[in-house]
Amino acid sequence: MHIPKKYPRLKYPLMEPPGGFIFRDLDTNVWMASHVSLKDLIQQCKNHRRANKLVFDEDEFSKFIEATICYSIDPALVLDLPDDHNPSKQMLTLYKANKCTTDYLQKWKNKGQKLVPQEEARNRSAMCLNCEFNATHICLTCKGIDEWIYGWTRRKTVNDKRLGICQCDAVILFASVHARYPGVPTNGQKITYPEYCWKKPEEISHE
Repeated sequence: MHIPKKYPRLKYPLMEPPGGFIFRDLDTNVWMASHVSLKDLIQQCKNHRRANKLVFDEDEFSKFIEATICYSIDPALVLDLPDDHNPSKQMLTLYKANKCTTDYLQKWKNKGQKLVPQEEARNRSAMCLNCEFNATHICLTCKGIDEWIYGWTRRKTVNDKRLGICQCDAVILFASVHARYPGVPTNGQKITYPEYCWKKPEEISHE
């Protein structure tokens, strides 16, 4: 595994970043995630490499794990990014989706983190599947986002792999289809959904 010598750092290392504490080991192609802390993620990753008899430098590897998270989140949450770092249009879209989804999940948690029945979640996902506002141009599995969200919902639908980002509210769809929660944070902006959307009746309840 190639590890660079200069590393960006998380501005708030004790706060779970948008997308979560996640890391993909490039040598084994295995994703690891922690819903506890960055320290816990690093320990998981080290244990994984030891179990697979892969050589690594303890200190350098710890910094590398944190750096990979830094490159996948909003630069405003990162310290010591290289001056020539220029996020792609896709990454900027992902930054926004991660932030909006994090806000959504946090508000859902504050409301009691209640789930709709599994059948209702499946019906919602089926409706989103063929919606013109289901943006699937970014691979959320490749970014480890699905594992982060599964840590919140603890369940899936058969349609998850074909769901992307809702272009109406920028919330990742396989997070919202499970949640019994009446709206998404909008920062004062009005969100308009298509007439057929399962979110439509809740439009006036957004905060």
